[in-house]
This record gives sequence, C-alpha cells and structure tokens, in this order.
Amino acid sequence: MKRIWKRAGIALGVFSLVTVGTMSLTVPAQAAASSSVIANTNGTRAAEAWFNRSNGTHSNKAWIDLYDAKCDASPVYLEYKLNNESRARTELNDGGCGTTAGVNIQTGAFNIKYRVCVDDSIVLSDSCSGWKSDHN
Repeated sequence: MKRIWKRAGIALGVFSLVTVGTMSLTVPAQAAASSSVIANTNGTRAAEAWFNRSNGTHSNKAWIDLYDAKCDASPVYLEYKLNNESRARTELNDGGCGTTAGVNIQTGAFNIKYRVCVDDSIVLSDSCSGWKSDHN
C-alpha cells in the first residue's frame, strides 16, 4: 500500500510541476491590465480594450491595448475621456482580425473613462461596450 501511495505522490508531483509550468507560459500580457471592456456583435466578442496603468514601460505612460477579436471585416475603435473631458478622443485599429493596437495615454495621475466599439457600417449604430472608469 505504501508503494502505491508513493507512486501516486510522484505522479501527482510531476503533474503539478507540468501544470504550473504550463500555466506560467500561457498567462496573456493583458493579465496585468487594470481593467477591460468588451464589445459583442451577434452575441460574440468582437473587440476588447485593456487599460494598463503606467509601470515604467511605454515611457512611463499609461496605455490601452485595443484588440480586434472577430474576423468580420469591421475595424474597431477606442473612445476615451481624461479627467471628465466633455469630448471623447478616438483611436482606430483597422489592422484586421486578431490584431492589437497600442495607444499610449499619458504620465502622471489622471482619471479615465473609456469604451471599445465595432465600426459596423451595415447597421445604423456601432456596437459598443459600456463606459468603464479607471485611474492612473
């Protein structure tokens, strides 16, 4: 009986090491993001944006990664406002399905409100996420 438990322990230990190794390799860069928003079209994810607080990279500026998640021939765009601006700024990712565009924001302390949209020229209005608030 001890031999069976010993073998099981070794097998479990090897499985745990493989699992931990695999998990550490598959964590996406966006996992470090402070917050994110998703826009869906026809019930599936079409666009996503991740807000990243400044961390010493990107010239110590906060940034947003804008991802086109759907192969639908529709570009995606980001709208954002800093410190309660009345008018939203817009950044476009027209690189196509599976592409990510990085948008450097600014350094220092600020509040941001942002959303991601799919530019769908076929329908009257674009599909957008809700507005998300965050800060640097």
